[in-house]
Amino acid sequence: MMTMKTVIAAFAGLALAACAGTQQLDTVSTSVPTPQLTDKQRFVAAIETNGCLINVSTIGPIMSQASINQNQLAGLTVELENDGVLSPDGTDTVRLSSNNCI
Repeated sequence: MMTMKTVIAAFAGLALAACAGTQQLDTVSTSVPTPQLTDKQRFVAAIETNGCLINVSTIGPIMSQASINQNQLAGLTVELENDGVLSPDGTDTVRLSSNNCI
């Protein structure tokens, strides 16, 4: 998250660069990189967001929110089953067991 000092410094740097014509200023990035989630982490988060269940009505939103395709879905499902956190819950539903899904 950018602080007010960082925003002001960024604007000041841009203003100086504009005034300097063709001269370039060396800038130092002070922003903190956003951690990238793995496919598995995004998939689990999407399942949690959709009520901890995968079924015919939730699979579309889950795949969209997790940004995964059919091949990734198959692999991640097997991986989570092997981890013991994804299990059948009825005939057409799979349930996630996690810290957010009890």
